[in-house]
Amino acid sequence: MEEVILQNISWLRETQARTFVATPQRLKVGDEIRILGRSYVVCTHAGLRAEIDHVRRLVRVPERADDVHEQVCRTLRDLAQAYLSDRAAMWAEKTGLRPAMVAIRAQRSRWGSCSSKGNVSLNWRLIQAPESVIDYVIVHELAHLVHMNHGPAFWQLVARMMPGWQAQRTWLRLHGRELFRLDPEEKT
Repeated sequence: MEEVILQNISWLRETQARTFVATPQRLKVGDEIRILGRSYVVCTHAGLRAEIDHVRRLVRVPERADDVHEQVCRTLRDLAQAYLSDRAAMWAEKTGLRPAMVAIRAQRSRWGSCSSKGNVSLNWRLIQAPESVIDYVIVHELAHLVHMNHGPAFWQLVARMMPGWQAQRTWLRLHGRELFRLDPEEKT
């Protein structure tokens, strides 16, 4: 039995990670969150608006904020809107695959999608993932502009645009559910 487990350890870990259901987290001062794969701490400041200090790796919310969780989620969504849109534009330029539109959304179970009209949607929660993982999701969706399926030609195109994409896909399979802990609607 132990031999079978050892032979299948990678598959077992991946399957366990996929079945893990993240418990939504209500953020408070002192909590850690991730931005582009790096750890940041939620703290307060005397200002009027929430802000991100990338040098000190802090997400600062106003001292008098009614709802720390909502402030942090809104700040991360705003960052995601700008960052993911810029990153998608960079990859569109680099690959020559230009979507009709890029939208940043709050999907409940997907990282991205590409419609038959050429519209790409990206999940704002990706802002928590490492940049290479974000790039993989963008490249994956751009590849759907050419192949609206996951056949061999699709994966060949992904590999041409991003050699080594498998590591990023594995990261998402192992850690992706954790990113869903940030739910702006969570009231626990």
